[in-house]
Amino acid sequence: MLVLLDADRRYRIVGPEALPFSQRKATEMVGKHVDELFPDETVAVLKPNLHATIAGGSRSFDTEYQGQIHHIETRSVRVGDEPYGILVTQDVTEARQTAPGLADQNKRLDQFTSMVSHDLQNPVSMAIGELEQYRETGDDSYLDGIENALERVADLIVDLTALTRTNTPSNTRKSVSLPEVAREAWKFIDTQSAPLETQNCVIQGDRSQLQALFENLFRNAVGRGGTDVTVRVGPTGGGFYVEDTGTRIPPEKREQVFEHGFTTGYSGNGVGLTIVGRIAADHGFEVALMESREGDARFELQ
Repeated sequence: MLVLLDADRRYRIVGPEALPFSQRKATEMVGKHVDELFPDETVAVLKPNLHATIAGGSRSFDTEYQGQIHHIETRSVRVGDEPYGILVTQDVTEARQTAPGLADQNKRLDQFTSMVSHDLQNPVSMAIGELEQYRETGDDSYLDGIENALERVADLIVDLTALTRTNTPSNTRKSVSLPEVAREAWKFIDTQSAPLETQNCVIQGDRSQLQALFENLFRNAVGRGGTDVTVRVGPTGGGFYVEDTGTRIPPEKREQVFEHGFTTGYSGNGVGLTIVGRIAADHGFEVALMESREGDARFELQ
């Protein structure tokens, strides 16, 4: 829709003949003031922008009218010695409604690259280490470790790809023993002599994704606390917790730890806890960073 309006903010030329959004006739609008054409909430947006346009400026903004979102561009123009404004408007309802979803999708795709390389790091490192031991000793038992690591790589590629596309359907989840999954995840962390303590807890979930969640929380704990850290996994009233005796995370940073790219300062690249948050949400949990009984990090999933 194209409009020429005068200094009194009256429509002087309107086109096309039948307006594409409302199907109103252009002749019904010619000579009318914006106050006569639109409701107060729309006028409240239009008036200051049109005033600035007539004064010699230009504007670009959105406004809502009759349940639709319209994007408006304005430019000033002079006809003889009189100031006028030109207004062009376009229905952008669908574009604006889909924009948040596209932004979230782009964010997820951006994180996908980091997530894959981040979670693949542990089993790949494990496979390389086992291969080196096999070459040095010729002991076939190291081949089992390589096989396990490569199977984990295959699982992660499938699960992380699915994780960025859609949530895991709740009807496909099964009863999962968290101590069992935690101990399996523990094998893929360079924990050396660090102890893992677990309490019985069963939830409905995707076993492989939960293993990835534990791997990232364990890596975070060992990265902050070293090999002397103790990690505990147990039930809460509505979910479970993972806590450690490593270096505490300062209170002022607790709101930031789940942000993509945030790191607590060790060798992590800042995507591990983003993965934790995404897997937790996929299982219907919210993650909160609390304090363990020693005053160190405790992640609660409720």
